[in-house]
Amino acid sequence: MPVPGLGDLFSEACGPADGPPVLLVMGAMNPAHFWPPGFVAALVQAGCRVLRYDHRDTGRSFVHPLHAPPYALADLVADALRVLDAWDMARVAVVGWSMGGYIAQHLAHEHPQRVSRLVLLGSSPDHRPYMAATLGRPVPTDGLPGPAPGFLQALLETSVRARGLPPDEAALQGWSVFHGGSHPFPADTVREQARAAMAAGHHPLAAMQHALAVDRAAPRTGWLPQLRVPTLVLHGAEDPCLPLAHGQALARLIPGARLTVLDMGHLLPDALAAPVGAQVADFIRAEAAA
Repeated sequence: MPVPGLGDLFSEACGPADGPPVLLVMGAMNPAHFWPPGFVAALVQAGCRVLRYDHRDTGRSFVHPLHAPPYALADLVADALRVLDAWDMARVAVVGWSMGGYIAQHLAHEHPQRVSRLVLLGSSPDHRPYMAATLGRPVPTDGLPGPAPGFLQALLETSVRARGLPPDEAALQGWSVFHGGSHPFPADTVREQARAAMAAGHHPLAAMQHALAVDRAAPRTGWLPQLRVPTLVLHGAEDPCLPLAHGQALARLIPGARLTVLDMGHLLPDALAAPVGAQVADFIRAEAAA
């Protein structure tokens, strides 16, 4: 579907056309196929109609010109609405991962009639501590914590080691820093995702605009208590970039939200993809049966 004056957004749907509709919103700098296959398959097997899309500056969607005025998080929210409108989906369950969770929160707040249920995976009500740390600013000490000790150093070291490696091997280096918990690192899945990203069109410098858009956005802590949508919060016990306190804060701020703590970091391992997908499907189908 077109974004006026800029280009087209790529989207795709799978699962039965008459199933409960679900919109998957991926995190920053990543296209739609970064949702783990086992997670998507579990939703489809449960009878859900799954819609996902490539953010601008990722995958098969348009690249925002670097010389053009920068876009905001609100523009990424508008992109999600464009996808829903293009598929004629009036009301959906929204599943947002990391930055996708920020977008999902805005959808539920600004367009409550479009959101039947909200699932927030590895997300936060306040991105400022993480952004401050990654952009070299002091992390405020009166709010949520910044990344885990050693995370940024490990990210820097892996980026140095990845120089000159094939793109799929470089991706393994980078994503390994986001892994946590007792389950094996999903190396084969990450490698295939990286290869697919390169085949579809990979624009890492353009995708950095996601981080800049998030950095300019305000936190959501002030209005999250106004939400009136059933919400499931899923968060890794060992998330190194958005520590567990971020998920706990979401569950505390959103009325009636449920929190499930998972044995993972910021990356959903293969061993959990299908079970977590089934849990999300059960949560979504509970609304459809109500």
